[in-house]
Amino acid sequence: MEPEIIRQLEPILATYLSHRLPGLKNLTINNIERSTGGASRSQWFFDATWDGDASISNQLILRTAECTCFRDEESSIEREYLIYKRLENSPVPVPINYFYEDDPQWIGIPFVIRQRLPGTTRMDRSSPEGQRRIADQLIEVLAAQHLMDWQALDLSFLGVPDDSANCAAHLVDQWANVIRREQLEPNPLLTAAARWLRHRAPRKVDRISLCQGQVGPGQVLCEDDKLIASLDWESAFLGDPMADIAYFSFMLRPTLGDYVDDLLARYCHLTGFTIREENIRFYEVFNSFWVAAICLAARRRVATGEMSQLQATYVGISIPHSFLTRIARVMTTE
Repeated sequence: MEPEIIRQLEPILATYLSHRLPGLKNLTINNIERSTGGASRSQWFFDATWDGDASISNQLILRTAECTCFRDEESSIEREYLIYKRLENSPVPVPINYFYEDDPQWIGIPFVIRQRLPGTTRMDRSSPEGQRRIADQLIEVLAAQHLMDWQALDLSFLGVPDDSANCAAHLVDQWANVIRREQLEPNPLLTAAARWLRHRAPRKVDRISLCQGQVGPGQVLCEDDKLIASLDWESAFLGDPMADIAYFSFMLRPTLGDYVDDLLARYCHLTGFTIREENIRFYEVFNSFWVAAICLAARRRVATGEMSQLQATYVGISIPHSFLTRIARVMTTE
């Protein structure tokens, strides 16, 4: 957002909420604070008070379309909003997204007003036992998510692979196209990685499921060793549930060790699915390929002057190296 908009956020938000909720009186906005978490969209925490009854929380988040990495072609804020709305009455706990706004008169770019829930995204602030309890809840939510009827939830707008056997190839093609669009110069490693992934794309898939894309620490809100909400749905897609399992296992094994195997056994019991190691190995490499793609988008935004924030510079320049190294390591050992 432009600096003059940021300076005027208090009256803008007060006017906007009064516009959306005309029955409220004496509406005031205070405690506006920019969120320091995440590396994608900018968002602002704030409190609202009023006289009268309203079906929204007093603790809110302004989440804007301003993004360091994702393009609207892959993940617009409207798409993200629709995912949250579809999940509100599902087995997946999510914060309520109250309003989506695309009229530029307010802050110049589209935005969402969302419920702000208590808690932290830092699972590591819990004891080892507490982290296991959170992970127990997370694997149960993940199992329920993968079993949900995404057609009944009207999630087909995420893009449906033409066949379950083509889930992996569908993803590789999508993000290889992003890399070709965003790279400032040819990257032979990523070109080779796309070929490697296409050649090894697994075809045994239990079912097409709603996948979050990022599962684990940093993507869930916790309080008192309880999972409060699932966050970060901007990279959600319809595909192989093993994609989420690969991310879940990669993120949690460093802290939970072999307890992850118990969690995966629980997942199999709840879903009836098989933990497919070949698929998991594939998605471990694909996840690095995907991160490289969004980092290239951030790098292009810095290089073209579209964005000058330090955050975009960090995402575009500092992060990709470790993921490219990981891809190279796997490709040279298999």
